[in-house]
Amino acid sequence: MRRSKLTGVLALVLVAGLGLAAGDAEAKKKKRFGIEGAIVSYDEDAKVLTVKVRETKVEGRFASGNTVGAKAPRDIKRHAEAQFAVEPTGSVLRRTVVKGLTGGGLDTEGTPAGFKKALSVIPAGRIVGMSLEDNDPAAVEKGAPKYKLLLIQIQATEEELREHFERISVEE
Repeated sequence: MRRSKLTGVLALVLVAGLGLAAGDAEAKKKKRFGIEGAIVSYDEDAKVLTVKVRETKVEGRFASGNTVGAKAPRDIKRHAEAQFAVEPTGSVLRRTVVKGLTGGGLDTEGTPAGFKKALSVIPAGRIVGMSLEDNDPAAVEKGAPKYKLLLIQIQATEEELREHFERISVEE
């Protein structure tokens, strides 16, 4: 009896482990990639952000490496407008996150209004870093954009960085 319980527990652990491995493999299939661009418009009803793409191979600033993902797919063209799906609601792990200059999330509500408010903080024409992944195939079949935005990071301009360093610098 004892042996059969142990065998049953081991079988359960093996099955659970295989399930986790399959889920992990599926998560690894989704490849993140990064772009830089300026937000052109937001269609709240369709949950689509239109972006004027500036760069499709994003390098981190100050040799920090690429913080948003690999080089964008070839069908995303530099200097062209592209549409991307967004998820304005839900937990911070599920929704499209807008991060400010300090690195903190600008939408603490997880609501459509909170997302729209976070987008409004981005200065018009400001180039932002974006992390994307392939959108859900079922959503794409129904007409949604091919790619989904995961993260929008407002980046400091050279002028803002210069001002910041001047404020914190101390001459001796």
